[in-house]
Amino acid sequence: MKEAVEQALKESIARQKMLAVEDISLDSSLEELDISSLDAISLVFDIEDQYGVEVPNEELKKLRTVRDIVEGVNQLLTEQT
Repeated sequence: MKEAVEQALKESIARQKMLAVEDISLDSSLEELDISSLDAISLVFDIEDQYGVEVPNEELKKLRTVRDIVEGVNQLLTEQT
């Protein structure tokens, strides 16, 4: 499931920021991808809708990298099962 979340997030970022998916890694910081806090919220909402999870607002403030989002969503998916 982690790979699916990672790919979906990378595709969302690529669409939103007009980047190639290959240019986005797990360790890419949101800052270096020019993702504002509003962009990050939009990306997280997309992933929440896709996977039926809800990222707590206090967790949104901690997101700094693509990996942070992927791991957070995967943790929520694990807790659901």
